[in-house]
Amino acid sequence: MLDRYPLVTQTRHAAGRPWHLRCVTDQDALVARVQTDEDLANFPFGMLLWASAHALALRLADEPSLVAGKRVLELGAGVGYVGLVAAHLGAAEVIQTDYHPDCLELCRQNARLNNVPNVTVRTGDWRTWPPELVGFDLVIGTDILYERTLHPTLTALLPTLGKPILLSDPIRPAALEFVEQRERDGWKITTEAKQVVWAGEPRDTMLLWMR
Repeated sequence: MLDRYPLVTQTRHAAGRPWHLRCVTDQDALVARVQTDEDLANFPFGMLLWASAHALALRLADEPSLVAGKRVLELGAGVGYVGLVAAHLGAAEVIQTDYHPDCLELCRQNARLNNVPNVTVRTGDWRTWPPELVGFDLVIGTDILYERTLHPTLTALLPTLGKPILLSDPIRPAALEFVEQRERDGWKITTEAKQVVWAGEPRDTMLLWMR
């Protein structure tokens, strides 16, 4: 299933150990596969490993009690990095979700590659959400706010999933708009700045707490 992607293995360090992650690093090669509007709609953005995922992984590692003994739901899991770190830090349950089947398979491969068996991978399309995936102790997600047209769908879904919600983002304008809109809706949102070294350069990211 994944043979058609230009996958490489990257190693990142978090929570006191290395993480070997199969992912796509050549975004141009991935984009070159887009030929139709349908291809674009089903574009597997999650196959890329984002700096904001590393930022969230490091944030959990800074405070393991955020996940230890907790039921954790990961939205838009992509390559599965952050959910694997949560499981390693002692989460009672980690469910990784993504809408794209190839990302789900990549999550499974990375769990095996890093010897983290205690994660569950589920299809999670926000428009047709599995009704049993609700009421978690912590909801996490990386770079999931880039598509403005999905903000209403995500906004309707979030209250059912559990609280708190901790998201990371590379400070995209769409994410800032999402924050402003949700604050107007009555959400209590606090932000943290997190800088990580990525591709040899410092990258600024934003962590969003939603309660």
